[in-house]
Amino acid sequence: MVARLVLGLALAVLASAEQKVLFDGKTLNGWETHWANNWKAQDGALVCDATERSWLSTTSSFSDYILKLEFRGAAKVNGGVFLRSQKEGQPHITGYELQIWDYQPAGYNTGSLVGSVKASPVKIIPDQWNSYEITAKGDHFVVVLNGKTLLDAHDAKHASGVIGFQCQKDNRIEFRNIKLQVL
Repeated sequence: MVARLVLGLALAVLASAEQKVLFDGKTLNGWETHWANNWKAQDGALVCDATERSWLSTTSSFSDYILKLEFRGAAKVNGGVFLRSQKEGQPHITGYELQIWDYQPAGYNTGSLVGSVKASPVKIIPDQWNSYEITAKGDHFVVVLNGKTLLDAHDAKHASGVIGFQCQKDNRIEFRNIKLQVL
């Protein structure tokens, strides 16, 4: 009886720790565009052609998680990852914008939660795949870029919302290998 209970608890922990693939590499299933319809699935990545400013979000909301993804853009690409944002309104205001831009004038450079917490200065690897690992648990955020921790901070403004990707006009950006582990 005890062995069955322990096995059941172990399986429950394993199930809760499983990663969900948020992008199948082929379609926009589970995603929706906002402001402009300039996102597509191409060569295993979510690609924004940057003809207009837009963003892409998950159709589902999430609260506590570890999000892993890769992104690619030019040296001066201006983009971002939205965390716990709402589908209506400005996603960087209704949730968090995790910056992908090494030249943000107010100092919220790559790895920062724009308007909330500034990260240690860093540069992305231009025109190569960069990896982000983001842990959002309660008010605690840890951001790792290419294996280096840039931010370990607390902010309690937003508790739940969609995950999204930002695309600025004339700033082509791609995202792939998008996995989520719900905590």
